[in-house]
Amino acid sequence: MEKISIKKPRLRWLFGGVGFHNNEATMYKIMNEKFKNEGVLKTFNEISPTFSRVFAGYADWTKSAMDAFAEYYDLTFRKSGTVLYLVPGRMPFPDEYFDIYEYCEKVAKNLSYLINEKKLTKIRYYCVTNELSCGNSCAYLSRNLDLFKRLHTELYHAFKRHNIDVGLLATDCSELSNLHQIRWASENMDEITDAYCAHTYVRGYTTEDSDMHDFYYDVYERLVKIALRREKRFILGEYGIKAPDKQNEVMSNDVYYGVDIPESENMAPLSVAEVSIAAINAGCLATVYWSMFDYPDPFLKEDGDTEEEKARFDAARFSGHGISIRYNKNGLLKWCDDENDYSSRAMLYVMGYFAKFFKKNSRVLKIEKSDSLIRCAAVTNPDGSVSVIIVNRHQNDAEICFDIEHNVDKPFRKYVYEADNVPYNEFNDLQKFSELVGVKNGEFNVKLRKNSVVFLTTDYKDRKPSEISEIEFDGGVLKWSECKDAEHCYYRVYKDGRQIASTVANEYKTDANGKYAVYSVDKYGNCLA
Repeated sequence: MEKISIKKPRLRWLFGGVGFHNNEATMYKIMNEKFKNEGVLKTFNEISPTFSRVFAGYADWTKSAMDAFAEYYDLTFRKSGTVLYLVPGRMPFPDEYFDIYEYCEKVAKNLSYLINEKKLTKIRYYCVTNELSCGNSCAYLSRNLDLFKRLHTELYHAFKRHNIDVGLLATDCSELSNLHQIRWASENMDEITDAYCAHTYVRGYTTEDSDMHDFYYDVYERLVKIALRREKRFILGEYGIKAPDKQNEVMSNDVYYGVDIPESENMAPLSVAEVSIAAINAGCLATVYWSMFDYPDPFLKEDGDTEEEKARFDAARFSGHGISIRYNKNGLLKWCDDENDYSSRAMLYVMGYFAKFFKKNSRVLKIEKSDSLIRCAAVTNPDGSVSVIIVNRHQNDAEICFDIEHNVDKPFRKYVYEADNVPYNEFNDLQKFSELVGVKNGEFNVKLRKNSVVFLTTDYKDRKPSEISEIEFDGGVLKWSECKDAEHCYYRVYKDGRQIASTVANEYKTDANGKYAVYSVDKYGNCLA
């Protein structure tokens, strides 16, 4: 039996959380009510990521678009205490008419409005441009790093003028070929840089490859060391897994491996989990998976007179390059309005729990093991709870004996993802824990199915959620009293003993024929149903 030791390193580093890029934050006004309440808000509440990246901070951001962003923030990021790093998805091409001072002043004023007037206090980081691209020239600033430095320097001073406590990231570069820019930034603009940041997309590996984890661990370790030399931290600002040489014949594709190669859908979450584990163990401050939800299908960018037309126009302008020019299907949930398809991808049942259990202000534990095909990471939280992830890359089942130095005062809840048996749920609910794993004298055993991911956590409470009362019909709409339980997460709706919905709303359109019940699900997954 393989033995894995989970130890307290002499000095333990803080971890900022596994999170997502939240495209939907700037598309909130173009969602229909079903997708918003039963998809986006429900899933966000259930996962409650504590670190996120989002397109925001535009110089030409309109007040209506900022107010919509703030409304989304109140419903999601504020409730979960999510730390944000903002990046505009695009910026004007810096030609001879481009005024750097004016541009940066507008950015600072807009951020000041959000932070000081709308109280979006968790805006923590900002980078001037996404992947150093601007206008229609991809990665233009990658070839003009001195201009990138000038932009960040002017932003640094503009933030000071407006008393904005937001740290600047450098360089937000993408692809392995551009990672040298992190060293350049550390040598040329460290004084104005709060943390270092880059994106890495897995390319050239299949979901069956077993050496991908070690390769990316080495990449992240080198980047962490560059930041450490400047007494800074490194953030993995985007990551995912892409299929090689797959492209649409008419419009640009930005879709993840499992969309381009459907037969790999069930294995892709293992690859993404391995990259996350590598980043955590290498010392990254936080990780951001691209993305939490799909973009909708592209549409023509046009202004208009109706509220719907104006909302679509704002979404096209302030959601980065993608809403009108490319397919972007990387989310845990699909966004397909014409087919009314908002179902989950397999990735939800791995990355959902990864973000839920590996959160900000946790401390990373040291893993000692000999089996290279078992990947593992572990953290403890300020309340003493422990979370562990284990990926079994063997083509056969395995049993692992763990010993742990940290005190574990109750059994672990065990959550399982198997590539051969994905726990899909019709309502996108995360899978229930399968068993309790007891710890005796600092030791416990875990059985792993082949090609599986297991989460173990003591980050839970055994409790009974509040009962839902005052359930009634009103004009074909089932309504109930709002749950006031501080631990409440979302509602499950049942008809004749069968679940028919999960939603954050306290109403649901249905017919009046049947016996209905509504239950609260708390943030630990407890439910009376």
